[in-house]
Amino acid sequence: MDPENLEVGQNYEGSQEFDESSTSSISNKGPDDSQFKREAEKAICIMPPRPGTTMMNYQELYIPRNQLTDVYYPIQEAQRWLTLMDKMGKAHRFPLPTILPKVIQTRYVPKRHLPKDVEVDRRRRQYQKINLVNELAKAGLTDDVLQPTEEQYNVMSEFAFPHKFPLSYFDDSNFDINSPAAWFELGVVGDAHYPLPAKAYLPYNQSLLNCQWGMAAVTAHHEDSDLWTLLSLEDGCTYTVPKLQFMFMAEDPHKYIKRLQAAVHERHKGEQLMLMELIVDCVLHEDIESTVFYSFKPIESVLQAAKVSEQCKRRLRSEVNLVFERLMALYELEQFILKMPKEFPQFRNINLKEFLPRSFAVDVSGKERLELQALGITMQEKRYDYLKASLFYCVGGIEAMAGVAIECQYIETLSIFICSFSKPLALVDFLQAQEAHSDNVATFLKVYWPQQLTTVITVVLRALGKGWLDISLNTWTVYLMCKISRFILQVKFRMQESMEVLLETSLMNFSHFVCDPCLQFLELKSNYKWTNNYIDTEFPFQKPVFAMTLGISEDRKVFYSTDPDEFQPGLVEIFKKCLEKSSGVRCIDGSVMSFLKFAPNLYILTVELIEDRFLRENELLKNCYAKAVLPLRAYARLYERFIDFYLLNVNTYMQAYAQAHKPSSEVKRDILENKRLKEELREILPAFITIGPFYINVDTMKQFMIKKRIEVVRRIFEYYVDRMYETNEVLLDRCLEMFRRIAERPISIEHLYEIRDFAQTVPDLVDELKADIQVMWLEYDLLDSFFYNLSDHQFAMKWNVYAWPHQIMVRLSTLKDEQKVDIEDFLRLHASECQAFEERLESLNDEVQAYSLAFNTNRAQETSVDIKKTWALIKELEKVSQTLQFRQELFELEPLSVEFLESIIASFTPYKNLWYGCANFLKLEDATLGNPIAQLDLEDVWNNLMRLRDELNESMKIFHEKVEIMDVAKTFIAKIDDFVPVYNSIKDIRNENWMYIHWQELSAITGQEIKYSVAMNYQYLIRKGILDVLPEVHIISEKANNEAEEIRRAIEEEERRKQAELNAMLLRKQLRKCRRDIL
Repeated sequence: MDPENLEVGQNYEGSQEFDESSTSSISNKGPDDSQFKREAEKAICIMPPRPGTTMMNYQELYIPRNQLTDVYYPIQEAQRWLTLMDKMGKAHRFPLPTILPKVIQTRYVPKRHLPKDVEVDRRRRQYQKINLVNELAKAGLTDDVLQPTEEQYNVMSEFAFPHKFPLSYFDDSNFDINSPAAWFELGVVGDAHYPLPAKAYLPYNQSLLNCQWGMAAVTAHHEDSDLWTLLSLEDGCTYTVPKLQFMFMAEDPHKYIKRLQAAVHERHKGEQLMLMELIVDCVLHEDIESTVFYSFKPIESVLQAAKVSEQCKRRLRSEVNLVFERLMALYELEQFILKMPKEFPQFRNINLKEFLPRSFAVDVSGKERLELQALGITMQEKRYDYLKASLFYCVGGIEAMAGVAIECQYIETLSIFICSFSKPLALVDFLQAQEAHSDNVATFLKVYWPQQLTTVITVVLRALGKGWLDISLNTWTVYLMCKISRFILQVKFRMQESMEVLLETSLMNFSHFVCDPCLQFLELKSNYKWTNNYIDTEFPFQKPVFAMTLGISEDRKVFYSTDPDEFQPGLVEIFKKCLEKSSGVRCIDGSVMSFLKFAPNLYILTVELIEDRFLRENELLKNCYAKAVLPLRAYARLYERFIDFYLLNVNTYMQAYAQAHKPSSEVKRDILENKRLKEELREILPAFITIGPFYINVDTMKQFMIKKRIEVVRRIFEYYVDRMYETNEVLLDRCLEMFRRIAERPISIEHLYEIRDFAQTVPDLVDELKADIQVMWLEYDLLDSFFYNLSDHQFAMKWNVYAWPHQIMVRLSTLKDEQKVDIEDFLRLHASECQAFEERLESLNDEVQAYSLAFNTNRAQETSVDIKKTWALIKELEKVSQTLQFRQELFELEPLSVEFLESIIASFTPYKNLWYGCANFLKLEDATLGNPIAQLDLEDVWNNLMRLRDELNESMKIFHEKVEIMDVAKTFIAKIDDFVPVYNSIKDIRNENWMYIHWQELSAITGQEIKYSVAMNYQYLIRKGILDVLPEVHIISEKANNEAEEIRRAIEEEERRKQAELNAMLLRKQLRKCRRDIL
């Protein structure tokens, strides 16, 4: 160990330091010459150079010591010191070994163990950090416990302290790690003897009443009195104290505290013994001579037969009675202690057998010895008489009954109920555990216990063979006369006693286990209300029994996982059921005396022994758990305020919240409120609460509501972020649309001027956009205030929107120069477009003139299609002309002439009307003849037919100079006139009075069967030859109308007749009853 790295200990009111000094030296002719000579005789090994320094290999060279020249070096002994200063400033020096802990270790250090010097230094550091006064206070070793000291005990009154004896009387010297001589050897340096440093419990300010711990120097030890002489560094006085009153600095403080605690325990035990002796002596009669003695017939018979003096007899009676009264006093005190343990707390852990009188050698005089011999008492005969009358006359009987006692004592240690669980259980688990345990105990009592007793007795008594305890007897008279019958009866009584202890202990333990926590409920009223908060319980209990979980159901009720009303019937039932299982324990008579026959229903008494106690405890159990429901219901009512939130549907809540579209300030307020409510839940709600025997788990509901609050906050954040995303997206679309409209390349001069007009409004739009962005930025501050992390995409979008106004204004500054170049390009393009427009008009004029040569009526449909194409081209050229005219204005040029286009349109319009009319008639004819007759709108057909006729007549007037084209109009007018009879026949057929019989008439006229259906068209009738009988069709239609008119007139006449008859009948009734109110 390096002495320079050794740490200094704690300071004690003075400077503590280590001095390094030289105390002795070794000369050439000192006392150690013999040692040098012995070492010189040994060989010295000269090792080769260190590996790696050379490539050469050397052999070891051994030179005897006596061949070397003696060289002596002056060696000084170095020593480190502990210096402590007393009150007077005087320094007291102690050698270093006096504070080094004692470490015992083998020569070779095992693996994973510290070397001895390192272990010593480590323990020194650990002992140095321990505050002895604080550790004594933690161990309960206060001044009241440590006092009186021996000096206080010898000088002061015994009533000045709570304890009678000093601790040193009960000290255990086995705690010493060194003998006194070994301790003082640590302080020897050279020829000088130094004191040993210690912490001592010594008087303070030279007052015996006040003692405290301080530093002291141990200077001497007195072997005759086993006391130590100490010099106190606090007041400079010298004290003689026992070893228990101080601790060396090299000792382990924890072991010293254990030594004090062992002494305190022994002193407490001694004080108990002394108090017991005092109480027993006080119980005895003060004047034993005047007491009426008990009469013991055996003793009196001996005294009457003996030839001794009356004084001797009287002294003998007194001694016997004194021993008897002492025994009775001990017995009564034991009963008092068992019945009233609170009145005798000092005897809680004491064994009364220690106070029974013991035999001891008594020195008596020769006269007394002769008198005792004259009594004629032969102990061998007395012992024989006792054995003759006792069951335990032999070792076998004692062993058998000892075995029975062991088995019965084991039964007394059992319990029918489990009265200690590692944690609270649910009621169902509690009842299952109790039932399973009681089943096991009952099985053991009914099956295995009698078997074990039988085995214990038979194994021992069978070896005895014939005698008083013969178990092979087969005659009842002999059995009843022998001691074996009394032995079996004694075993039965012992079994019943054990069963009574078992049942009573189990009953009381179970009652205390489940009822003690409920005793505080017995004074509650039925209208009890919980007055405490959620966390602090009004009914604490250290070890609750039952575990329950608090929850809220879907029908908006606060409930427990176990209904409180189930505890009373469940516990009462299991209490009774488990005790009843112990009944039916068989006697061992038949199993031990196997050659005799016994009744099959021999049982020992079990539950009958504890019936009264059971009734009392059962009633207490009912009352306790009838009242236990009240605080549980009251505590559950506190949680009704959380029902709405517990059952809240977050999705529905968020849908309504999103529809409200609250401003950011209200959103922030809602977030803060939910966070506050979450923290409130964490603070006001407990994880678990104890209410008497109930350990209620609130943490499940608490964590659920906290998670729901967190979920609501998260969903609000997500909603707000989504809303801000939509706002950002709209702003970004506005920015992109604005930038696109001013950044896109114009495709025409109109587009260019449109961009220019829009660019003039851009500054105002940008100002509006900046205002909206600023509002958006302020709304984002809500998220920043909560340190909410946006996604990378939204974060980039936020800053993109913020940067877009600047980009738009930069683009706007370069727009004007670009448009100047574009205008020149579009002007050149416009000139080429105007020239192309003129060329297209020329070709269009030629195409229109070609229609004057088209007069084929059979190609009316094809000609109308060509007309449509030409008309579409004209419309296109009209749009082009309008565009070119507008561009002329934009380029500030002369207006474009469209007279040529208008003349073309005017010349083309008659042709268009003519051929459109012809084509439309053909379509109308096909539709009228081809569609079902029932679905035709005849009025619409007739209107279109007349409109087409008027248009064709107008065309005849226009083309009166062009005979061929006029003939086309005449041809189609004739077709229209020919189609009118067909239309009239269709109208006749559609007559509402046309019936099935009229179709039969039409079929007879045409000579072909006509089958009417809803889908029948006129082409079907043409195929049947209807065109040949059109007049007859009209006649049938007229006939149908006439028949319908006649039927209608007949019906009306019949109705008028019936009404007249009814009126006449009413008039007759009125006249009979003379009533005028009917008229």
